[in-house]
Amino acid sequence: MKVSYPIKDAAELKEIKESLKPFGGRCAKIVEGTLEYQIKDENESAAYEALKNKGYIE
Repeated sequence: MKVSYPIKDAAELKEIKESLKPFGGRCAKIVEGTLEYQIKDENESAAYEALKNKGYIE
């Protein structure tokens, strides 16, 4: 599944990609102020919480 979330300005794409690896997230990119990546449905909520806790997304 493809997901997108508003991203905070100071986020580094390399760090975000490293954070997504344990959850199987891939193809991460930043497009017009949103973070887009692909992830399996069952890992989506865990990856979202991890990114939010690290302050990458709003």
